[in-house]
Amino acid sequence: MADEIKQTEANELLPPATEEEQAGESPLTFLEYLDSERGHEIAKSVLGLWKELQQATLGSKSDETKEQLRRQHEAWRLGVTLQTALGAVVIITAGLLAWHSKMDATIAGFLGVALGYVLGRRTE
Repeated sequence: MADEIKQTEANELLPPATEEEQAGESPLTFLEYLDSERGHEIAKSVLGLWKELQQATLGSKSDETKEQLRRQHEAWRLGVTLQTALGAVVIITAGLLAWHSKMDATIAGFLGVALGYVLGRRTE
């Protein structure tokens, strides 16, 4: 039973034996096998699978790159929003403290450092 299965599998992979091969002459070389009809079909299917694998890999890399760029943009937008909010809070606080005559050197120094931090950050 196992010999029949092996023989059936071998017949599916190899082209039909020619009279010369049955007479005991040399078996097919790899290139001769690829020139045969079955070998050509097998080679086409292997190359088709290889092409599909390449396309799937490139497609997943493309999707991954798009997702990475989208996340970078969201992070940049969040950073700019937070910097703008902190700058606005610093300027409004300084204005209110100056209006009520409560601004002293320590508070002015702190607000200056906070505003310098906001304006000095790279937003690329």
